[in-house]
Amino acid sequence: MRLTPQHIPFARLADMAEGRLGADERAEAEGHLATCARCAGQADELRRVTQLMRADTSVDAPRDVLSGVLAMFRARRAAAEPAPGLLRRIVASLTFDSSGLTPAFGVRSGQAAPARQLLFGAGDFDVDLRLAEGEDGWTVSGQILGPCEGGGHVELSGAAASVEAGLNDLCEFTLRPVPAGSYALRLRVGDAEVEVPELSLQA
Repeated sequence: MRLTPQHIPFARLADMAEGRLGADERAEAEGHLATCARCAGQADELRRVTQLMRADTSVDAPRDVLSGVLAMFRARRAAAEPAPGLLRRIVASLTFDSSGLTPAFGVRSGQAAPARQLLFGAGDFDVDLRLAEGEDGWTVSGQILGPCEGGGHVELSGAAASVEAGLNDLCEFTLRPVPAGSYALRLRVGDAEVEVPELSLQA
């Protein structure tokens, strides 16, 4: 086989260092090395590394030591990873308001008016709110519909009052009564914060 007039490929030099070339190929390669300093330097380095590998009498570390070292590096890499990103802030938009509906039957005197229902859309979530007026003020309750697994947080804040509560396993909540007024409602679910920027609690 005739070698190219250029440099000897690295794989061929490795075969030569490990004695895998035939007599003719080896003679042709040695002829090239006599006239090419670059290939000769690579061949010498490969021979040196091959000899070191063959003379290596090192003993592998015990498996538990290797496992401990790997766990240490994994812990350091995890600590160096950036913290989770900021909250996704989603402004909810009103899609339904029961106050615009005309009831089939009037409310009798002395009876409390039915709770007002509002439905908001917010990306992957829908927020179902119930606003009810009572003797102690307005009660806001509701449920988050969508990819919610519970464990979230709800806050209603305004000039008149500020209250908060957690979500139950069904992503439902009920806030303590607050005076009439204008409020902002924020619902924290996972890495998302859904905001109803203006919620009017008026008779």
